[in-house]
Amino acid sequence: MAEHFVYGPVPSRRLGRSLGVDVVPYKTCSYDCIYCQLGPTKEKTIKRKAYIPAEKILDQLYRKLKDLGRVDYITLGGSGEPTLNSEIVTLIHEIKKHTEIPVAVLTNGSLLRDRQVRESIMEADVILPSLDAHDQKGFETINRPHPEINFKTMVEGLIAFRKEYPGEIWLEIFILEGINATEADAVGLRHWIDRLNPEKVHLNTAVRPPAEASAQQVSDEEMAVFCKSLGDKAEVITTFEDRGKHEKKTYIEEDLLNLLARRPCTLDDISSGLGVHKSKIMKYIKSLIKNHTIAVVKKGPATYYEKRQKP
Repeated sequence: MAEHFVYGPVPSRRLGRSLGVDVVPYKTCSYDCIYCQLGPTKEKTIKRKAYIPAEKILDQLYRKLKDLGRVDYITLGGSGEPTLNSEIVTLIHEIKKHTEIPVAVLTNGSLLRDRQVRESIMEADVILPSLDAHDQKGFETINRPHPEINFKTMVEGLIAFRKEYPGEIWLEIFILEGINATEADAVGLRHWIDRLNPEKVHLNTAVRPPAEASAQQVSDEEMAVFCKSLGDKAEVITTFEDRGKHEKKTYIEEDLLNLLARRPCTLDDISSGLGVHKSKIMKYIKSLIKNHTIAVVKKGPATYYEKRQKP
């Protein structure tokens, strides 16, 4: 079966209808975050190379773009840390030549200490880095980084990038009950937010099933209080709402599985992302559950579906 590097569009709470692009193999990352919806990191590394050649990704992307309705962003990220791919600079440059759809990069920011990495994503329209801790202890607890990455060099790399990058930075902070959700944590994070000076600060918590059971969701009330402590740029990420109409998709089962391989989704997520009515999606879901291709995961009152990974 051919590999699929392009998936969606997926409903993103930050980017609207986002066409996802994988640029590294599944769960190849410099972190092993306890809250990751994709599960544990399979290859924790800081080695940069052409994990997936830009030419192969672009070929799929161009074909996909011919068959789509509205797309708000082309988003590099998905299944791992995209800046590990040494050809990301070529990828972004060629996408910008081919389409006017803005390019977003979802990154943990761990490699931005390297000038070459910073320069490789300069052409992107928006960068969405993460910052979940304000010191080394929290960094190790939440993000479980590669042993050659420490908090100080990571955050200084983010600040260096801010000084050089002409586009927008939307910082994501993931807070977890009993781990980094105290007033002291908010004060510590606010210090780094003020130094980084992003255009937006997005506050998130464990809505989808996480890698570790210890990664517990923070209540709406706590989120609101924490958010206020982070300043005027901070906002709690709201549920994705798709206000536009878009075309029905062909190859629904293939698109559905590509989507669920990257992230657990609710029925509403799938319907919005693929532009297919929920009743039709459920026909495929029931069949895929029956043959053990996908699994049902309960998270509070919500029901998520995820693709089973091969052992």
